[in-house]
Amino acid sequence: MKHIYCILFLLVVGSIFAQEKTPTFREDQIYMSIAYPYFSDAPNNLIQNKLSYAFSVGFIRDMPINKQRTLAVGIGFGYDQTTIYNNNLFTYAEDNISATVIEGGYQKNYLRIQSFAVPLEFRWRNSNETKHAFWRIHTGISIHFPSRFSTYNKTLTGQINTTKLPLKGPISRWNVYFGFNTWNISIAHDIQSWATLNASNNKFDMKFTKIGLIFYVF
Repeated sequence: MKHIYCILFLLVVGSIFAQEKTPTFREDQIYMSIAYPYFSDAPNNLIQNKLSYAFSVGFIRDMPINKQRTLAVGIGFGYDQTTIYNNNLFTYAEDNISATVIEGGYQKNYLRIQSFAVPLEFRWRNSNETKHAFWRIHTGISIHFPSRFSTYNKTLTGQINTTKLPLKGPISRWNVYFGFNTWNISIAHDIQSWATLNASNNKFDMKFTKIGLIFYVF
């Protein structure tokens, strides 16, 4: 019986040392980003003004795929909001969304899209278990499920008008993030359009490109 206990003890100790030699770290992360969004392709009379913005927050589960754990795939869940200040009034009638230049001025006018996102990423970093400041490159797509698509207009007299626009199905977006330690650049481009708009008797697909910063919180 003593020999059995000795063997079990050696097996336990050996497994502990084996685990210590094998990297076990992963980059499970809470992320937050802020970016400047702009129409990828829009008619000349659809002009952005003031400071449009987009922000997102969420969580990414990191799953390393090599022994050094410098390569990984990530999947997560998050919330995304895009606000575009512009000079057009958006209306919805007869299954059409129309954009018309506002005549006579206004105090505030914007278009806002809110969605829940499922990011899918391929990830590279030169980190290890003791190195917490490192370079990273993440790229992939995110699938967005719109929850609210609306406009806000405040006239010169203070009258407020809001319009809910119809939601489209899931939208995919290409993303790339790169940087060192806390500071990381984010670039995103919509693969599919959020809506098809009629503006100046021309139809265009509403897509956005976003450039900004993303921060990872461990």
